[in-house]
Amino acid sequence: MDPWVGKQMWIWELERAENGAVGDIVTRAVNLGLTGLLVKAWDGQRYWEQLNRIAGAAKNAGLVVGAWGYSYGNNISGEIQCMERAVKGGADWLVIDAEIEYENRNGEKKAASLSSEIAFSSILKNVKLGYSSFALPAYHAQFPYKRFSAFCNVALPQVYWGDFRMAPEDALKECVQQYSQFGLQMAPVGQSYGDIKFGEITRFIKIAGELGVPGISFWSWQHASDTMLNDIRGPQYAPVSPWASKSWNKATLKGIMDGTEPQGNVTREMLAVVLDRLGLLG
Repeated sequence: MDPWVGKQMWIWELERAENGAVGDIVTRAVNLGLTGLLVKAWDGQRYWEQLNRIAGAAKNAGLVVGAWGYSYGNNISGEIQCMERAVKGGADWLVIDAEIEYENRNGEKKAASLSSEIAFSSILKNVKLGYSSFALPAYHAQFPYKRFSAFCNVALPQVYWGDFRMAPEDALKECVQQYSQFGLQMAPVGQSYGDIKFGEITRFIKIAGELGVPGISFWSWQHASDTMLNDIRGPQYAPVSPWASKSWNKATLKGIMDGTEPQGNVTREMLAVVLDRLGLLG
């Protein structure tokens, strides 16, 4: 199973998540129904030791541990060294957070250099790799999406619908449509901070499942209120399988299915309702 599958949470500063108590973080992550954590492990060429503090305990609890870092692209060799340290520190996979520093005429060159050095690393060559950046490529024409998509395994677009002043459904649908040109798996990042409305996180989880993206995550633990965390815990994340997505969408649009729990078990009474909706019961 790919490490980005399921429902995960981003950690920026460990000390600001459950006051830095690793045991409490891990316990609550399990109670929230998370499949993994994304922990910051580097900022440019500077390594963050906090990953090493939590990786072992999280993995012992059955959580996948992703390490992420912010890339500036001005010291590629230093960033590569940090990524290698993250793998040695217990990371199951890595995510490059690439944003405004790549959104210029030098961005393509910096991304190519990053790709080349990763390929030459004996430690990184077999590690699953993702990149996280702007959710709507149409507004970021200079960002080298194609270059990152060529050497990464998954894209984690930052779908912060509240900041966009959009409904979560509209923001995610637009994001998925625009990213489809890159031919890469997606695991969108949802918003768990700032001015979002009650129920929007639940709606984001629901539409992500209906769209069939294999995984989702939320930014970030330290910014999330208890209400937001409870909303994240609420629905189990079970997306529509790719082979079933077309038929599932048809069934939902025709009212045969209600659009929820695509991988849930069908009881006999549920089957009776479906058959009735199909007009087979007279």
